[in-house]
Amino acid sequence: MQRMDAGMDLLHSSGVELVQYLQMNYKDSQSWFTFISLAADLRNTFFVFFPIWFHLCEAVGVKLIWVAVIGDWLNLIFKWFLFGQRPYWWVHETEFYANSSLPVVQQFPITCETGPGSPSGHAMGSAGVWHVMVTALLTFGLQKKQPILQKWCLHVLLWTMFWMIQVCVCASRVFLAAHFPHQVFFGVISGQDTFF
Repeated sequence: MQRMDAGMDLLHSSGVELVQYLQMNYKDSQSWFTFISLAADLRNTFFVFFPIWFHLCEAVGVKLIWVAVIGDWLNLIFKWFLFGQRPYWWVHETEFYANSSLPVVQQFPITCETGPGSPSGHAMGSAGVWHVMVTALLTFGLQKKQPILQKWCLHVLLWTMFWMIQVCVCASRVFLAAHFPHQVFFGVISGQDTFF
């Protein structure tokens, strides 16, 4: 058990180093990271994406809601079992820095989440919801007979957009010290699994 705690402490301390790096080198992007984090909240699925998609294609709208609801439920179950610390709170509660000074990690209003942190619900929800939307757009876009190059370009464009959104969501959650990097990574992976 002690070896596992030591391993987690090393994982958490390297995560804190990434949080510090982002906060020091991208402090001018704080409003962008805050916006991304707020935009990735699942509430937007219910109040923005669902009505739009339900109007465009009822089946996609319903699938979107199911992925959001099941994904959020699975996130809660994972958090019960995995628990997971949050960077800002871990720095102040751990014995890892007993012989050295505590790293400076900024706190933001969004940082004040007190529940378990693993996996990231923002990353999990974003991955699941955007996966549904990208596959729906691909389905609609590929219904017509098109040259192979045009199909390939559409695939590349939409999946690149998907991964750029995921990177932004993950970076925002780490920048805000709401999650460790491994928690957002697990959130994206489990969010995509929710789709299937």
